[in-house]
Amino acid sequence: MTTYFKAGAWIAGAILGVLVWNVFPDFRPLVTWVLGAAFVCHVLSVIVEATVKRLISGELLELRRQCTATAARLDILDRKVTAILKDALEQRRLR
Repeated sequence: MTTYFKAGAWIAGAILGVLVWNVFPDFRPLVTWVLGAAFVCHVLSVIVEATVKRLISGELLELRRQCTATAARLDILDRKVTAILKDALEQRRLR
């Protein structure tokens, strides 16, 4: 749905721009500056989006690495606790 809305907005903007360009030639510099500014804003937003995705991807990779290390430590701790509990249970059974 968003794609259709964006396409419709671009088509409407293009038609309005052509009308203003042809009907009001005095506004041609204004239309030119608005189009230039819109293009620059679009390019900047694409650059920012790519940068944010790269940063978030790096953070997620770091978190995944830390979680893997933590899981390995928890596995070792779990084995130690299980061994201690088994030993305590065997000692209790002997009494």
